[in-house]
Amino acid sequence: MNNLFEKAPIHKAYFQLALPVVFSMVASMAYNLADTFFVSQTQNADMVAGVSICTPLFSLMLAFGDIFGIGGSALISRLLGEGNKKQSARISSFCFYAAIVFSVIVAVIMLVFERSILALMGATNATYQHAAAFYRIMAIGGGAIIVSLVPGNLLRTEGLAVQSMIGTISGVVITIILDPLFIFIFGLGAGGAALATVVGYLISTIILTFYTIRQGKVLKVKPDLAKVNLKAIIPLFAIGIPASITNLMQSFGTALLNNYLAPYGAKPVAALGISLKIYLVVMLFMIGFAFGAQPLIGYNYGSQDKKDFMGLFALIY
Repeated sequence: MNNLFEKAPIHKAYFQLALPVVFSMVASMAYNLADTFFVSQTQNADMVAGVSICTPLFSLMLAFGDIFGIGGSALISRLLGEGNKKQSARISSFCFYAAIVFSVIVAVIMLVFERSILALMGATNATYQHAAAFYRIMAIGGGAIIVSLVPGNLLRTEGLAVQSMIGTISGVVITIILDPLFIFIFGLGAGGAALATVVGYLISTIILTFYTIRQGKVLKVKPDLAKVNLKAIIPLFAIGIPASITNLMQSFGTALLNNYLAPYGAKPVAALGISLKIYLVVMLFMIGFAFGAQPLIGYNYGSQDKKDFMGLFALIY
């Protein structure tokens, strides 16, 4: 880690961290694209629309995960730059278990207010059955998406960007394999697409957590280290919550668009969902380059290395 952050030329360190992040971000969108592709093969416009209506759920889970993933990685990068490894271990453990607890709360709220949320997202009588089947599984298993973003982001703070990419892509491969099995062979329809996504993210989370435990020299996921005082985690939320709000607003905007299109039938809603996913692939590609710089920015800020700090900004822009 120190060789990469302290000794490697800034451009080499940046691309070594950024490129795996770019691949990971694009791969993460492949979860949704896989669902849409295989569901579209059913030639059922209502089912495609039902899955498309639930697109904001994916962004919502990413937003919640960003609180602990991006917020935690930014704080840990700075702490590592300061040489505070003990506190870095505590923050990484806190982020992991806090994300799990938060996932349970989100699942309960989503299940209790299912009808209201689906109505807000634009579900109609024709699409409700398919949207609800997808929604319920995502509500119950969406915690895998939220939690996966914690080790996925934190691994990069130790320069383990390739391991983070491997964990993410492994989940995508699992999803692509399971989608046709669950949708066509087992006849689960939209619910099968959601189940494949959840299982893919669950496998991804397991792999990412394994890398954190086995290869992380500073990062920890120990319950006894998760106890931190409020003052220590304020910087985490100061960064994580604004990052989360960006995705939250995107989810809300997509839900409103679906709602406005709902009276025109399933086909316009399905078309919007497909076009938005293509748009997100391009956006995530660019976001990957931005996220790749984050560990370096935090580390150089914490170590007060102004030369590399400013050099990184010049390289990015």
